Amino acid sequence: MQQGDQRHGITLSPADIQALVVGRVDALQETERVEFGRGVAKDLVLAFSSSVYVAQSSFVQTVLELQDLFYLFKNESDEQIPDDDLIATMRSLYDDVAQGDMQRLTEALFDGLGRHLREEDDASDDADPGADDAVMNGYKLAAHRYDVSKWVDEDYAPAWDGASWMDE
Repeated sequence: MQQGDQRHGITLSPADIQALVVGRVDALQETERVEFGRGVAKDLVLAFSSSVYVAQSSFVQTVLELQDLFYLFKNESDEQIPDDDLIATMRSLYDDVAQGDMQRLTEALFDGLGRHLREEDDASDDADPGADDAVMNGYKLAAHRYDVSKWVDEDYAPAWDGASWMDE
């Protein structure tokens, strides 16, 4: 994230970078988190700069909102999700489900987390040895929930060819 660094048509000025740094500090204070290292802003910039739903004029504000959501979700999920996986899930949901709408992204993320926690509450290690795997991967439900292509098995449910019962 350097001055003049342009990826997918997005350019960050020194003022933009400073805004992201200040936003990181604010987000960490708001979520009462302590973080060592460079933070997540650069990863968010790289992950979201190629989205069709971002524009140069609102990109810094979008990244600030994504950063806030990232830290909030990390707190709410009790650190169960690796940063890279969370960013990938956020990007997938942002493009596919939310179509650039931050409110819909937030709802989709927390819907997946809610299901994850319900599964965790319902899971019993003695009753189902595979429950731990399901619980650990519960957050992925949000990413796959709305992707109907993953639900279709062409061998057993071929795609609709346009025919209707009225055509017979």
